[in-house]
Amino acid sequence: MDYHLRPAAPEDHDWIYACKAASVRPYVEPVWGWDESFQRRDFDSDFASIGQFRVIETPEKPIGFLQILDGKDYVEVAELHLQPDCRGQGIGSSILRRLLADCRQQGRPLRLGCFKDNHRAKALYQRLGFRQTAETETHCILEASPEQRMPDSED
Repeated sequence: MDYHLRPAAPEDHDWIYACKAASVRPYVEPVWGWDESFQRRDFDSDFASIGQFRVIETPEKPIGFLQILDGKDYVEVAELHLQPDCRGQGIGSSILRRLLADCRQQGRPLRLGCFKDNHRAKALYQRLGFRQTAETETHCILEASPEQRMPDSED
């Protein structure tokens, strides 16, 4: 699928929130319940740093978003969400491969996390060379070091 990344704009706020909510609600609701007011406040706080957000779009429409935290010694994928009908087409893999290549050139590890129950995402990350380095009550924390060789195959 043909896609590109572009910087998020203020008018993307509601769409990005809806995309995130649709993606994480099935994992959040059973653990903490879904408090819409809290979720919106939490997202608004994150979106205040709009420069961290990229919209993933095809020539026709937005299909997802990415939030990157650029630490001094690492890069973290805080959020990566795709619309359900765009999953499983190699877009997430492609984005992560590009980020891994950039991090390798910079000599910095790439970090991310996922809900423990999100087995599909965790399997993807591990296929791309991420290794679990920690876990919380609800999340697996994974990292790919800049020395790790990236798998050659496309997912």
